[in-house]
Amino acid sequence: MSKSPYVKNIRENRLSFTYDFRCILYDEWIKYPSVAQIRKVLTLHNFNCTMIGCDVINRLHRNFKRDGRPTGGKNKAFGIRYSLEEKYDNEFLNGSGIFMKSKNGIGFTSEFIDKVYKEYPKVSIESQLESYGLDPKRVGFQRIYNLKKLFDGKKTVKENISLNTINKYINHPYVKRCTSKHFVLY
Repeated sequence: MSKSPYVKNIRENRLSFTYDFRCILYDEWIKYPSVAQIRKVLTLHNFNCTMIGCDVINRLHRNFKRDGRPTGGKNKAFGIRYSLEEKYDNEFLNGSGIFMKSKNGIGFTSEFIDKVYKEYPKVSIESQLESYGLDPKRVGFQRIYNLKKLFDGKKTVKENISLNTINKYINHPYVKRCTSKHFVLY
């Protein structure tokens, strides 16, 4: 394996792929995000997956899901991993108009999802966020990745109550509770 042009460093207990090869892996992985896809690409590039081991392959999969596209290193000359990028706090995102409180923290509003879906994949989610003045890296890769999965039909979501509806009925005298998931009357 040390003679492969795709291997940066190899030791008894560690294997490092070159930045270019990690980008190739990521570009193929993003089409079908799975461990099986990583195994397929490794095999196509003459690697023995049994010899590489499950830990390395699972780590690649986990890193791609968490960080997105490889950046070439952690130092400033090459870029910073998504997970190390300083994120916007939830209150700031909530005030942006494209996020709202949800069960698991905050999520995109249904209005934003509808708007982005109409133009996706011609216009990327990242570009849409930038048009609202938000840095996609600071919004968080996982939020964007989950929205892409939703658009690509790989994830299903229950319909949320829109932010406009919540704002309209939250202080109504006959409404006991109004959130993105619940609408309860007295």
